[in-house]
Order: sequence, then structure tokens, then C-alpha cells
Amino acid sequence: MGKQAGNTTLLEIDWQSWIAGTAHDASAAGRARRVRSAARARGWPVICSRYLSADPTDTSRADPESTDASFVAGFEPEQDDPVVTKHGRDVFDVPELPVLLDRLHTRRLLLTGLMTDHGVALAARSAAARDWAVTVVADACAATSDRAHDRTLSELRAAGIGIIGADELATW
Repeated sequence: MGKQAGNTTLLEIDWQSWIAGTAHDASAAGRARRVRSAARARGWPVICSRYLSADPTDTSRADPESTDASFVAGFEPEQDDPVVTKHGRDVFDVPELPVLLDRLHTRRLLLTGLMTDHGVALAARSAAARDWAVTVVADACAATSDRAHDRTLSELRAAGIGIIGADELATW
């Protein structure tokens, strides 16, 4: 979708320790931190999502204070950053997210996160189905493998979802 008029919101998908440990590209986190900094410099809201287990016996992934479920360093929410907690893969299954995006007057949604082939792809498709202009920062995401990452980005592009690199954000 690319550039469109309107307010932009950065939605960070599942930058949590237990998920990051399975990512194919650890360097994506550094680029996602740069995207976060650029968003803040432009005054764009940042929404942090996290995936917590709905099983209370899965204490390492159900408790947001646990080491596994905590946000990766540099992705901790700042004081005014909304945190959306999901218990499934699609953050748009949380009814509060579309309400929050509307309240922020979001027209354009920028995504970074984990996993490209799961949470990021589902969020991108769900947002596009709700008529938000969606752009995924490809190199600020990681997947279960290089192949899964590339395949998912190709599928998202074919579905009309914008795909950019972190360096391209400077010209946005």
C-alpha cells in the first residue's frame, strides 16, 4: 500500500524473549529498534503486542513478568505505549486493538516483529481486511526460517500489503 495520507502507528508484534529465541534472524531486532526510534522521532504512536499463554500452568509464558514472556531489551513499552496482550497468534483477535487504532486516528499501520510467518502475517492481513493501509518492515521482522520469511513476504506483497526495508523508512 505504501504512502497514504493519515496518521501512522507502529505496531510491534511479539518482541518477547521466548519467541525471539526461535527467530531465524537475530539482527532483525536491531533494525526494529531503529524503526521504533524513527517512529518516536516522528511522533507516531507505538503499540506493543505480546503473546501470553492462556494456560496458567505454562508459567514461563503465561506470566508477563517471567523472563521468557518479557519484552526483549529495547522493546519494553514506554510510559504511554499501549500494550495489547493476545492469547492466540492474531493480535486483531483482541477486540481492544481496532478500538485503540481508531482512537489514535490510525490510517497507516507499520509492522515489525516476530514471527513473519505467524503473528506478523496475521496482523498484516487482518489490518488490511479492516481497511488500514499496512506496511511491513521486512528486515525488522524475523520468521521461523529464511525460506518462511521470504515466502510470507512474497505472499503479503501479492495481497497488496506494502513491504519496505528499514532504510526506506527515511523516505516515507
